[in-house]
Amino acid sequence: MSAVRVSYSGDKTCLARDAKSGKQIVSDCSMTKGKEFGPESLVAAGLGSCMLITMSSYAERHGLDVTGAQTDVAASLGGKPGMRITKFDITVRVPRSFTDDEMGRLTTAANTCPIKNSFGSETEISTHFEFGDKCFAAA
Repeated sequence: MSAVRVSYSGDKTCLARDAKSGKQIVSDCSMTKGKEFGPESLVAAGLGSCMLITMSSYAERHGLDVTGAQTDVAASLGGKPGMRITKFDITVRVPRSFTDDEMGRLTTAANTCPIKNSFGSETEISTHFEFGDKCFAAA
C-alpha cells in the first residue's frame, strides 16, 4: 500500500509527503495559481510513470532496453454534474525500434499499469506508442 500525507498550507496550496521516502511535492490550484503541480498533473504524472515502470519491468525480464522512454500525458477536466478527469491523451515514446512482436508485448505491458486500469469506462484513455521510427495507436 502507498501512503502519502497531504497538508493544506493555505492559499490553495498543499504539501504532500511520501511516508516511505520522505520526499515532498507542493501542489496548488492549477486553475487559479498554477505555480506548482496541480492535482490533475500529479494524477497524469502517476499514470505516465506507472506505464513506463510497468513496461520497463517487462523489458528487463526479457533483455530489452527501454532506457530513455518518455510519456506525454494530457489530462482533460470536465464532467457533469461534478468536475472530474474525463480524458487522458497519452503518447509513449521509446527511442529505439524493436520487432513487431516485441513492440506488441511492450505495449501490452505498459497497458497493464495498475493506475491506468483503475479508471472506469467513463474516463476516455487514448494511447499512442512510438518505437524509434515506428508509430501505432493502442487503446
